[in-house]
Amino acid sequence: MIETGSFERMAAARAGLPGGAAWARRRERALKTLRARGLPDRRDENWKYLDHARVAAYPFESPPAGAARTAALPDSSLLPIEGARRIVLLDGRFDAALSNRLGTPGLDVVDLGALLERDPAAALELLRQPGDDADDRYALLADAFAAGGILIRVAEGRDIAEPLYLLHVASASEPAVQHSRVAIQAGANSRLTLVEHFVAAGDAAVLGNLAAEVTLAEGAAVTHLRLHQQGPAAAQVESWFARLAAHSRYDQHLMALGGGLLRSNLHVALEGRDASCRLDGLFLADGERQVDLLTRVDHLGAATKTVQDYRGIAAGRGRGALNGRIVVHATARGADASQSSRNLMLTPLAEINARPQLEIHVDDVQCRHGATIGTLDETQLFYLVSRGLDPAAARALLTYAFCQDLVSRVPLGPVRAAAQALIVAALPDGELARGPA
Repeated sequence: MIETGSFERMAAARAGLPGGAAWARRRERALKTLRARGLPDRRDENWKYLDHARVAAYPFESPPAGAARTAALPDSSLLPIEGARRIVLLDGRFDAALSNRLGTPGLDVVDLGALLERDPAAALELLRQPGDDADDRYALLADAFAAGGILIRVAEGRDIAEPLYLLHVASASEPAVQHSRVAIQAGANSRLTLVEHFVAAGDAAVLGNLAAEVTLAEGAAVTHLRLHQQGPAAAQVESWFARLAAHSRYDQHLMALGGGLLRSNLHVALEGRDASCRLDGLFLADGERQVDLLTRVDHLGAATKTVQDYRGIAAGRGRGALNGRIVVHATARGADASQSSRNLMLTPLAEINARPQLEIHVDDVQCRHGATIGTLDETQLFYLVSRGLDPAAARALLTYAFCQDLVSRVPLGPVRAAAQALIVAALPDGELARGPA
């Protein structure tokens, strides 16, 4: 919970934010709502598993970052994606000096900070205004305080052959809260592969707050690979909202393999006929790490389709949660929705909560869901040990295989390899799984 004094100091910091009078009014409305409603806490059903005290320990009253400054990229963390166009958000703001190869026909990359300065009215039209329900409160916080971000537009009919590499870099040397925005607009019948990568250049306790939106026009297809690789002192809260028109497709592969805390909200609205999405997710909650995922998919158009497959591993005192809800509205006749959550706990003090939910308001649909939480299969362990494997190696191999089944579906080799390396490094005796795998 943000204290009243913190709200006052936060409000005073808005004076230097871009956008002119129009955005000042919008920021004031967002802050007024937050004052009245507060940030979500354990009383809000979709937020009851998050460690709110841990989030509140970050300095919310810290002033917004000034103009983006150039820092050295953490080269050891960069993904070697051949031919990729790189976009860098440094401490929440676009950094042109660290970005490259953005001059591509049919691809428009817009610095939202610069747009707020030169054409605040256009920014008002482009950027979704969050609501006031609990799941949108952190997006409201970004609406009030984000000074920059990025807008990515793909022109109608364009197929962007090379991946777009969106790199979020936190470089603050002191504890801070950083707000940013991302907007992706895919024109009709366009194609885009977006790799989104979160890293930290230092070890400071930085809380990133990201408000993001994806809009797919008719027949568009976006493949979205997301890799969280921050250090243990970093935390991330993100609010994604995706709208899909008829015959469009959105695939997201989320790999939460770093950072001290991640809260990720994803709301997908399948608005047009035959719109579809596939949502894959893998999280590792080891040590004191916490990962809390919320997904909501609204089937609004006829013959829409959803496939969700999430897997989680908790070890040490790690805590994981997946709250997944699929709503099939009365207009979504012929919808097809499936949801799976499989989870593995490796130590007695680990914790995982899974809440798959289906809400159906029409007949003539195919819907199914399921969730499992357990430990490694003793029969499988016995079989591997009986074939000569050391018990530690057998446990490592089974755990790695649990992850690999999902990671193998990541369609880009360098991202897949990076995820595999992070899994091996994080799992107990994970290095023992490399040889047999």
